[in-house]
Amino acid sequence: MNKIRPELISILSVKIYKSNIESTEEYLKNPEKPSGVEISFGQNTAYSLQAKNVRVRLLVKLHAMKNETEKLGLNADIGLEFHLHVDNLEHFIIEQSDSKLIDKRLGSVISGIVYSTTRGIIMERTSTTFFNAVILPVIDPNLLLENEE
Repeated sequence: MNKIRPELISILSVKIYKSNIESTEEYLKNPEKPSGVEISFGQNTAYSLQAKNVRVRLLVKLHAMKNETEKLGLNADIGLEFHLHVDNLEHFIIEQSDSKLIDKRLGSVISGIVYSTTRGIIMERTSTTFFNAVILPVIDPNLLLENEE
């Protein structure tokens, strides 16, 4: 079993491919501070074994809430694309039937890197909006692996 060595992983680029924050007319007539934010994620991962690169697209959807059940009319869709290089990627590819998958241990480390970087970007992107700086919660990065788009 190969050991994950974080020093062999590097971030090549981070790009925002979608940034849409919208407010309904009703909300703009009477803006109020959200009591909370409903957050959902979608992720799509691909890799190039030859180049030893991994591409992760993470879509974050935010809905400002008036209370536990009522939305305010303030929403955001923010999509980020990460390109990472993993020097020893070939050691973490698992063959299953007709497909090849990234070992869950490496997937978890990559998801942790992607999510922690996303937390800072989302906070900055929402800081000058009616959301007033959304701080994404700390989560188990394996949850992102379960929300594959």
